[in-house]
Amino acid sequence: MYYLAINGQRTGPYEAGDVQRMLKQGAIGYETLFWKDGMMDWETVGSKRQLFEPASQQARTTQSYQPPQYQQPQYGQPPVQVYQQPLVVQPVFMNPAKSRVAYILLGLFLGGLGVHNFYAGYGGKGATQLLLNLFLFWTIVVPIGIGIWVLIEVCTVDHDAFGNRMM
Repeated sequence: MYYLAINGQRTGPYEAGDVQRMLKQGAIGYETLFWKDGMMDWETVGSKRQLFEPASQQARTTQSYQPPQYQQPQYGQPPVQVYQQPLVVQPVFMNPAKSRVAYILLGLFLGGLGVHNFYAGYGGKGATQLLLNLFLFWTIVVPIGIGIWVLIEVCTVDHDAFGNRMM
């Protein structure tokens, strides 16, 4: 005995022949839900067509079915191994544009200590200027040389160490 859900209402009980006749007449469709004793939940009529199709239609269905054809394995050839390179995601660090005015002011006031180069990302140049001034400040030649070096940098450098144009 089968129960059908028609228009949201449980109807029945019906025999399998009654459900077949209703399908043939178009009163219900394969998307109609049904239930019978022993089932855990309602299912669509289409999911269990074999219960409601006439025996002649089932015979046609089983006759037209052909099992898949398998090829003999090729033991002489090594198996093909496909290597797929893992996806590596590189983090992207955004370096905001540095201010050219700040670079010039740092160069003019603290250029002997290399602060303007540290600001622009040129750590090596900044460290060189800082160390030269710290250890050789007592000579006259080194502070004058670094002063000229800073003046040239302030006038010519317009990109930071990352290649971004200073605004």
